[in-house]
Amino acid sequence: MRFALRALIPRASKARVALATALALAATSAAIWTATSANDAPPDTIWGTSAPTFAVASSATTTTAAPIAEPTTTPPPAPRTTTSASTLSTTPTTTTTTTPTLGTITSTPSVTAVGTTSTPTNKTTKASSKTSALCGTSAVWSNLAACGWPGAANTGYPDGQVFAKTVTGGLTVSVDGTVIDGYKISGGVTVNAKNVVLRNSWITNSAGGVNGTGVVKILQGASATIDHNLLDGLNATHACIWHEGASMVATANECTEVNDGIFSWATTVGVDGTGDNFTIADNWLHNFTTLAANGHIDGYQTEGAKNGVISHNTFDVAQDQNSAIAIWNSRKSASNIAVSNNLIQGGGFSIYAEDYSPSEASPAGGYTVTNVTFTDNRFSNSRYACVGAYGVWFTRGAPSDGWHRTGNVLLETGQNLDNNNPIVNGWECR
Repeated sequence: MRFALRALIPRASKARVALATALALAATSAAIWTATSANDAPPDTIWGTSAPTFAVASSATTTTAAPIAEPTTTPPPAPRTTTSASTLSTTPTTTTTTTPTLGTITSTPSVTAVGTTSTPTNKTTKASSKTSALCGTSAVWSNLAACGWPGAANTGYPDGQVFAKTVTGGLTVSVDGTVIDGYKISGGVTVNAKNVVLRNSWITNSAGGVNGTGVVKILQGASATIDHNLLDGLNATHACIWHEGASMVATANECTEVNDGIFSWATTVGVDGTGDNFTIADNWLHNFTTLAANGHIDGYQTEGAKNGVISHNTFDVAQDQNSAIAIWNSRKSASNIAVSNNLIQGGGFSIYAEDYSPSEASPAGGYTVTNVTFTDNRFSNSRYACVGAYGVWFTRGAPSDGWHRTGNVLLETGQNLDNNNPIVNGWECR
């Protein structure tokens, strides 16, 4: 979120699948060469190390979030609010005998058994088979599942899901090995235990736009597998998954209405062990908002993380800022992150992998960005002729050990992008 590209544009419409039009592409192609001057735009302020504290659901744990500068645009309208967990006093109950112990549920949220509740209508059924010819064009965005990419038909809770419980006021899990399966939860989930599983659930959170908030938040020392959930930040939450735990696996989730999709956060500057060890696979991340955190959008972001896999996800950033994937190192070194076989469009530059520690102008001597690989990713010019408004790869910085790119192509034309940005009308996007 640190690179400001011109002014933030309004959030895209809430359509679940981005539709590309020839008119939009033509307009973008004509305007894109004005973006060459963006290379001179100053980067956003690097986050400092002094951070305010804020309380999380667990009374035993306090963490910190980065002081992220607010956008310099007109303040957004007040975000939606939800019932404060502190006002709830009903003790959770269950009508089944198979529900695992949830451990400490702070502020005793209200839980209602709704075993006969049917699936809401926001899910779609799987698309019928499409011709393979569509999958190599911008029409892929309206046929994601049929073309083998994560989308509405194959992410989130299953079609026909019956929710076993409804939880309001948020949920904190503090018992190792807890499984949450088929819940409808408002107020978010805080994971403060090891080997927790969240699956087949619909989880929302309206967090007032505060930095460091998540629809699911994994605390220090905790670990979780988050599989086949709808994660909705209601345009007022920083991330779908805020990972400052020991490890995290996120698979086949729909992530929507947040500022950053998934954020790996090092809680202590220069110290490994938080926000590391993650797998992000088969997720659909889309419909981002500028109304939370600092308003600068990233599908995945870290300011220092190690040992990660980002594979076979769909990243759709409608805005012309900031990125689909941003790997930086302001808090600690970033290393051993493999980015492969993703479908990506949008942002300013779609990809950042940049050593800017201690500064962008003089990165030598600080933390590093090493062994970050980009393999067999597909970039689409459906929204912007240059994929991002200015290009695929950020041009003013690079990893400490250089770029490692193999088999990355522009979906619609087959142009290889391993050593350059897209070429449009004879000019390289920059």
